[in-house]
Amino acid sequence: MPPSQEASKGDIHEVDLGDGRTLFMTCAGSGERTVVLESGYHESSDIWMLTEDGADRSVFERLADRYRVCAYDRPGTLLLTADAPAVTDRSTPVSMPRAGTAVIDDLHTALARSGEEGPYLLVAHSMGGLLARLYAQTYPQHLDGVVFVDAFPVEMPALLGKKWKAYATVLNATGGGSSQGYESIDVEGTIASIEASDPFPDIPIGVISKDLPFAGLPADPVGFTAEDLENAWAAAQPHLVALRPDTPHLIATGSDHYIHVRQPDLVEAMVDIVAGRSVR
Repeated sequence: MPPSQEASKGDIHEVDLGDGRTLFMTCAGSGERTVVLESGYHESSDIWMLTEDGADRSVFERLADRYRVCAYDRPGTLLLTADAPAVTDRSTPVSMPRAGTAVIDDLHTALARSGEEGPYLLVAHSMGGLLARLYAQTYPQHLDGVVFVDAFPVEMPALLGKKWKAYATVLNATGGGSSQGYESIDVEGTIASIEASDPFPDIPIGVISKDLPFAGLPADPVGFTAEDLENAWAAAQPHLVALRPDTPHLIATGSDHYIHVRQPDLVEAMVDIVAGRSVR
């Protein structure tokens, strides 16, 4: 991508996970609700503090105006604000690949040990949406809402069929795949965990979807086409909307996959909508 403008960060937590590891978390603002930001695949918390395409303030800054907002680094993700993206060690490195259950257990422990008060409203982009869904179905009592920002759908392998393996190879290699410790998540195992979990809980959600093609794909991907990916992604978005009745769904006109960077005001608006629908 990379985005072009860095926003100021808040209070830094080096949260002790209790097993010799720490998780890096940045929090700012205050309010009656704590919003937790879950980044996309391979991306650190930096992504929520960046803007592009003329947006004047990041999602992190906007939400901190009236909520307590926290973003964190999953191990092995990329520092996007460096001169060249590099794998961060702000959160203790771990062996890869990781199960989705291990990822959400880290977040659950970190939130409990950070002193940040719940229940939480999760805002999740791309692969973070898959993790947020697993978190919601595993720890429903700790959430009071989820905002899915062009989120990775459970249905993607089925919709892509025989082309899924080829796409998964590209998905896992994006960015800095040759770096030691680079994030790798067992996507199929995470989907299986979601399907084996309790149904999605009775909490409000909101969905935001892109309307422009993905950027950054290989020019001639092997085993699938850009059209295959776009068709499957579009076909899966209604499944996210259908997780709860009367789910608000915004289309980010003129935005590609990075809606939270291109149009942070849409994410801010959807958080307000979902927060207003939750009962505390």
